[in-house]
Amino acid sequence: MKPMNAMEKIDQVSTTFYPPDAFGYPLTALIYDEGFDIGAIFQAIATRATKAGLRLGGVIEKPVAPAAPGRRCDMVLQDLASGQTVKISEERGALARGCRLDLDGLARTSALVLSSLPHCDLVLLNKFGKTESEGGGFRCIISDALALETPVIIGVPRRNLEAWRTFAGDFGVEAISRLDDKGEIVFQRHETRRG
Repeated sequence: MKPMNAMEKIDQVSTTFYPPDAFGYPLTALIYDEGFDIGAIFQAIATRATKAGLRLGGVIEKPVAPAAPGRRCDMVLQDLASGQTVKISEERGALARGCRLDLDGLARTSALVLSSLPHCDLVLLNKFGKTESEGGGFRCIISDALALETPVIIGVPRRNLEAWRTFAGDFGVEAISRLDDKGEIVFQRHETRRG
């Protein structure tokens, strides 16, 4: 199969996923509120993209059953190109409060994704989180994907929206997504209010 050029990638991804007025944007932020299952949306996108013949890169969160009652901080990402999983949360013990990101795990995940970028038609990233808001994390993946003219779809919690807007500038479009009763992805353009 002949690799797609940049415009073919964006056209294929746009007609497969985006709302009609979002065509041509290299970055799509899926804005969500706390408690929303953005993982289900990314799983549905990955399934649909694979069926459409797109070569995927990036990571999505892999659901993990809690190891013990009260533990909710086991965070595992799955690299979409290789299928490898990497735990990105620190082991803090049964009495720990809150989650702590394992920066080594995040770096290993980023290295996996970066190694596959030249072969991808679409990059999915589960979250523009605190680390990205502070200048690290997946920012290098996003910038490298842009340099390769490969579209990126990324989850952005509403609390990180201003940091996302500062980072993405005019390269991005914002959307809200949900799954309908049939499990199909429904997108709605998010009205951007920039100050």
